[in-house]
Parts: sequence; structure tokens; C-alpha cells
Amino acid sequence: MTDRKALMQQIQEHLNQSLLPEDSQVKVKVKRTSIGWLKILIITSLFQEQSLEEREQKIDEILVGIDFHLSKYPILSYDLLTPEEATEQPPEYTQIQLPLWSDILMSPEPEEPKESDEEDVFETPLIATFYSFRGGVGRSTALGLVAGILATEKKRRVVIVDFDLEAPGISILLESDIEQIDRENYGVLDYLYQRFLTPKENFPPIESCIYQVELKARGELFLVPVGEYNENYIHRLAELDRGTLQAFYRRENNPVEQLIEDIKEQLNPDVILIDARPGFNDTSAIALLDLADLGIICFSPTDQSFKGLSWIVQTVSKQCQYRGKPDLRFVLTPMPAVAAEQRQIWISKVEDWIEENWGLSSGITVGELYYEINYNPNISTLSSLVNNLPKSLLDNYLPIAEVIDASLPDVQLGITTDSIVQKPTKTTILYELNFVAATAQEIEPEKIPEIFQRTEDFPKFLSDKNWLIRGAKGTGKSILFRLFVEQPEEAKKLASYYLDISNVNFVAGHGKPTIKSSILEGGALGSYEREVGNDYWKDFWLNYALLQLCFSLPELHSLPNIDDNLKALITTEKPRSADIVSWLVEQAKSSTASLETFDQIQDINSWLQQNNRRVWLLYDELDVGFGSNQKDYQRRRKALEALLAWWLESGIDLKYIVPKIFLREDIWNQLNFTNKGHYVSGRSLELKWEEADLWRLILRQFMNNSRSLKQTINEELGVKLERLENIELEQLRKSLFPLWGEKMGSGNKSYIHNWVRKRTADSQDNRFPRSLILLLEEAVKIEKSQSREYTTDERILRPKSLIDALPEVSKQRVNEVRNEYPELEKLLDKLQGERSPIDENRLTQIWEIEGTELTTRLKEMIDAGIFQEYLRRKDPSQTARVYSVAELYLSGLGMTRKGQR
Repeated sequence: MTDRKALMQQIQEHLNQSLLPEDSQVKVKVKRTSIGWLKILIITSLFQEQSLEEREQKIDEILVGIDFHLSKYPILSYDLLTPEEATEQPPEYTQIQLPLWSDILMSPEPEEPKESDEEDVFETPLIATFYSFRGGVGRSTALGLVAGILATEKKRRVVIVDFDLEAPGISILLESDIEQIDRENYGVLDYLYQRFLTPKENFPPIESCIYQVELKARGELFLVPVGEYNENYIHRLAELDRGTLQAFYRRENNPVEQLIEDIKEQLNPDVILIDARPGFNDTSAIALLDLADLGIICFSPTDQSFKGLSWIVQTVSKQCQYRGKPDLRFVLTPMPAVAAEQRQIWISKVEDWIEENWGLSSGITVGELYYEINYNPNISTLSSLVNNLPKSLLDNYLPIAEVIDASLPDVQLGITTDSIVQKPTKTTILYELNFVAATAQEIEPEKIPEIFQRTEDFPKFLSDKNWLIRGAKGTGKSILFRLFVEQPEEAKKLASYYLDISNVNFVAGHGKPTIKSSILEGGALGSYEREVGNDYWKDFWLNYALLQLCFSLPELHSLPNIDDNLKALITTEKPRSADIVSWLVEQAKSSTASLETFDQIQDINSWLQQNNRRVWLLYDELDVGFGSNQKDYQRRRKALEALLAWWLESGIDLKYIVPKIFLREDIWNQLNFTNKGHYVSGRSLELKWEEADLWRLILRQFMNNSRSLKQTINEELGVKLERLENIELEQLRKSLFPLWGEKMGSGNKSYIHNWVRKRTADSQDNRFPRSLILLLEEAVKIEKSQSREYTTDERILRPKSLIDALPEVSKQRVNEVRNEYPELEKLLDKLQGERSPIDENRLTQIWEIEGTELTTRLKEMIDAGIFQEYLRRKDPSQTARVYSVAELYLSGLGMTRKGQR
């Protein structure tokens, strides 16, 4: 291949050097076909009034200088044209005359590949062709089920065209569901055959080829079958050979194209789904390579399938470069029930294959290009593909329907946007938007209730039974802590919807020293440890709790048993950290102090009971102040194990003093203490941001600062701030349409809510509210920087602005990880320029570590949500583990994905 490329360059350079002195406008191109032949194009005014023989002779006289001529191998063909001839009759470099497998494979690479507009959706109707290299993989079944979902669930007007003329599938599967009409049975074959014989006659008319599919639910679904399947069908099919199809594409009126145009005119559909013939044949080529906007490739992940599909994908890829379509999505069907490890190996192989053969366009992840369909033996017993189907079956095929629906213009939802589409109002909205992506510690106390969003975990947090609040860094632990400690009355109002906690006092057991002067900084914790050693952490937490209770509730000072030295300490307006540490050390060294302290806490518990009051003792910032090397982490682990163990051992009896301990999930996983499982089995809550929580957060922020958007969604959808927690997911999604629309566009066939949700999550499926808001904050900046005027059909935030904002979000998340895991900083730096997935051999090389240290670091990367381990073994003998980097971190780390186009 290298020699062939060198020859191409040699020919082109030699011709240019020879012709340019005579014609400065000469155009010379040498192209290589997919199988290695060369094609030459020369456009020059030097050919004026010359015959073809004279032109050939002139060029051969030039090529003799490099011992070459036009008829020599590997020249396949050449075009020697004047500029006028090139304009009147472009050479076949500019287009493929017949969209068949071999023709496209033989064609040269396009000079300027056509690119789709990432923001545009396809014009209706979208044509999606379902294709499989082999039969028996459930292609027609998938098409029928997807058609039903599009018609009934997505309210699309859908037409199915059976183009599997040799062995019709969908025509037979839907036979029992089509409306029975007493008429001649015409279909695709009759339409094409008759127009082959009598091109000027409109017979059979298209309306005679269309049948309505009867649906039990509301929806519109139509079928254009192959036609009456009898002996005459076989004879007519035999006459539609390759020569006939070639004739179709040379005629002024192409019957294939006319069929689609007639369907459009007759039914005005949103979607046309074509069931294509399997394998390398002419009708499947036309259905996939000529008619389709989107190809749905169905296959089982076997070596035989991959081998054939590689040529399919190579052909489609070249056609896509010429025309900008079809795009492809892949369906793994049917996937048998196997062990999880074997399934992961199959999936990994599929991902490798897609990356290597189809590639990833900008902003697309490999996981968005394929869908898994589990084997279901009940499919063969279904009496209908479109009626009375179990939801569990349809859920498997829903993602395929959604990728088609996401490529279409929005269905009219009954929302009149006149109030926001006018140019002045639209500009006003953009400048009203003020998303705040500050960290929990940066937010001013009075702003916390305005920004805080109750998640679906919030009611569980209010339960006295949940002592441990776990979550990844950035999932809202600190702002929850600050709300209750710094804005207690507002916290009680927010909680009142679920539970009355008006008699609860919220006391900071530990946190940011700026919250309360009695809270110790990290350095003070180290001072305590140096004084007493690391075996006295239980005493520390016991005495520290007593100190915070008494400091926060002055009425406790009157209790008879409260330590006089403690009272003297906490009655000081701003107790010094050194004095607090001295008291804690003195208490720890005393042989009786711990018993006396616990007696005092029990007295407080009794006093609370008598006065019908309760206390929540809240602990935050437990992961800071110990240092960042492994020994420091061991010290931290010992301190936290003591805190959690003490509450299990002694806190059970304190019914009116309830701990709320906020702890990073990865740190919790590293702890090991007696009865740790008691937390997991009923005393802990893991904070997770579900999709509905994210959208409520966005709505809360923009409704608080954009009067125009607030008014729009209030009037049109009945959405109000005070009702956010009651609004269901689908309504929340619709409420965001005025902000960012519904679809990403043809370049990225997904709903915007899915795109955003996936890209603000780490490899542990943690979603980060700050990253989400930062995405919108940056997108608003990008939109404001645009100099062009906004048109009435644009959303406030276009998909491109969200895409362009993502790198900044990724950078922010990576910086947060660097701050949170300083031990990983050097390793993160060394990932710059690498590609994901990355195997441990490469990591060993760039990190210059191995063995136990490598294993430890890899686990830390997984725990931090950056890496995800999975099996990608093309060769069974390959033992190196492979890691994928979460999309959220990819750009911030300066990495790219394998297979990125």
C-alpha cells in the first residue's frame, strides 16, 4: 500500500511540474480506489480542440519521464477534460452513479468528505433502513417493534416498506394486523416491475400498495408490503436483475426514487422504515446506501458476522463521505443469557470493532452507537408485533426507537412559544440567565435555600435512623450540611413537606471552622494526635461531641454535671483552638474522664427528652486535615473508624441525640471496624442525583433569575417553583424545552436530556450538580459571545453551545479530583495525550510503576470515578486489564477516545 501511495504522489507531482508552466490553472488529481487501483483526472485548457487520442499522447509523453503511461497497471481509468467539459459533465470522481456495494468500494476517496450539521435534525420523513449481513438475527422483528413504539408512544406517522423482495419478512409478520380490503394485493415489487415495463403509466397507483396497520393504541402505522407472493411474483422478481436496476438509475425518472416520493406525497409520514434484504445484494445496497438517512445494522457478535460487516461498514463509510449519510447504529440481537464475564467480553469486542471500523464522530461515545437485545423465546409466539405487547419486551427496543425519534423535528406539544420566540424577548432571556456553579463552600449562607434542591433522597435523610450520609465528592453532602447548620429555619421549612422537625436543633459536630469558632482545623487534629497518639480517637470524638453540644446550646450549662473546665472554655466568645486541643488532650489522658463525659452526654439526652427536643449532631469535612500520603490516610482511616464505631457502641441509647455523618464514598469503602455492616443494613444513605433531581435543580435556578422563562413554563405547562417536587419526569423534561430544546440534531441522534445526563456522570454513575450548572453557565457565555442574530426557530441554548461548553466542565471536574486526591495528581498529568480505553501495560509504562503500587493506584482511579475496568480481550491469551475513562474527565485530562474520527 505504501508503494501505491508513493506512485500516486509521483504521478501527481510529475504531471503538475510539467503542465503548470503552460497552464497555471491546471488541475491534476490522482485517486486510489478501495482495492488499490488508480484513477487520474486532468483538467486543463491545453486540451482545447484536441481529440482524446491527442490528449492521451500528450500525457503519455509527459509520463514517460517516470517510466509510466496511462494504460499501465494499476491505472483503472482517467478523465482528460477541458474546464468547460468538466463543468458540463463532471467526472465520476464527483459522484457514484449506481449505489451498489462494488461500485462504491471501487470508487476513489472523495476529495472533500461531506459533513453533517451537528445541530440540524433530518427533514421528514426520516428514512431508516434495517439491515443485517446474515438472516435470522431478528431484523424484521426489531423493525416491527420499533415501528409500533414510534407510532403509539412517540406519536409519529410511520410507514414500513418491505424491501426484502427475495424473502419477505415484515410483510408476513404484520399480515394479521393490516386492514383487510377487498382489492388486488399490490406492493413494492409490483410498483417497480410495472414502472420498468410501462414507465409512463401510473400503475399500480401508490394508494393500492399501502395498507394501514390496525393498532389497539392511538397511532398511525402503514405497510407497503412486497406484493402478492405467488408464482408470478417469482417471475417478475427474476426480471428485475442488476441490469434493470442500473437502467433505473440512468433514467430520468427512477422508479425506486419515485416509490419513496409517492409514499411521501400520499401519507406525509414522519418516518419510513425499510426492511432490507440480508447480505451483499443490489436491493439491500439501494435500501441502505441510497435511500437511508440512518442505517440500523442488526447482528450477533460472532467472528463470522464481524468479517462480513467490516465490508458493509467500509462501504457505508465511503458513501457517507460522499453524501453525508447514512449514519449507522448497531443492534446486538439476539444476546443469549450467559455469565456476566462472557457478556462483557462480547460487548468489549463489539466496542473495539465499532471503534476500529466505523469510528466515533466528535462528541459521540461508543456506548451511544449500539443497543443490546436480549434473547426472548416468547417473541416467536407473539400473535402481533404491534398490539398487546408486554412493557418488558418493548423496553428492550425503546432505545432504537428513541435514536430515530431524536433525529426528527419535535412533535407539536401544544406549547405556544410566541412569548419567547420574538428576537428582543429571546435576547432578554439569554441575558437574564445567571446560573451559579459555585462550590458548596463558596455559596453565601443566605443564598443556600435559594440554590438548594431537594433530591429524592431528601426524605430518607430526615429519618433519625440514617446516621451515615455517603456520596462521591460533589454530590451535595456539604451543601446539605450547611443548609441545616447555617440556615436551620429554612431547612425546617423544606423538611416540613415530609416530616415535622421543628423541635430539632442542628449542631455542627465537625465541619468548616468558619461555620463555628469551636470547630477545629485540620492542623489542630494533628496536634491532638501528636499529644496522645492515635489510639485515643474514641475519646476525642466523645469529648468533641460534648464540647459542640454545650457550645451550641447554652441552656445546657445549667445542668449540674457539666464539667467546669469545659464551661469556662466555651463561655469564651471565641475559644482558641490551642485551648480546645489542650482540654481534649487532658480529657484523653484522664483515666475517668471518658466515663464522666459519657455521663454528661446521657444527662443531655435526658434533658432533651424532658423538654421534647432533639439534636442532630452533623459531621462534615472529615476527609481533610490529615495529609495526603499513605501514612496520612492510615491515620485518617483510624480516626474515622473510631468515630463510626463509637456511635454504634454508645450512641444507640442516645435516642434524642442523632448523628449525621457526611463521608466520601471511597473513604467509607476503605474503613474496617467491628459491626460496620450495621450501617449498611439500615443506618446509612448513599446520595445519588437521579435524572428528575437534575432537572429540578436547573428549573429552580433559571426560574429564580429569568422572569421570562419562569412566566413561559408557568403559563404553558403549569410549572411553579413551589410545585417542583411534585412534577413528574416527563413534565420536567418538557419544561426545559424552552431553554435547550429537545434533540441534539442529526450529527448526534439523542435527546438533549440524555446527552447532558451521560456527560455529567462519572464511571460510577455519580452525577454532579455543580458540573451540570457549570455546563449551562459556560453555554450561556458562549451564546452571549455569538455576534450573529438569533432566529425564531432557535432555542436559548443551542446544542453546539452545550458541546463547546463541555471541555470547561471536564477541566473543572479534573481540577476537583486533583484537589481531592493529591496523590493522583502526577498520574493524571501523565495521561495527557493518551487514548481511552487504555491498558495496564501502557499505564505501567507512562506511570513508571508496577506490581502492588500499580494495583493500588488503579483502584484509587476507579474509586475516584475516573476509570472503569472492563474486559476487552480480542485474544484470549491477553491478560492485561483495560480501563475506560469517563466522558466527564476525558477532555480535562487531555485524552481522546480510540476510534475518534
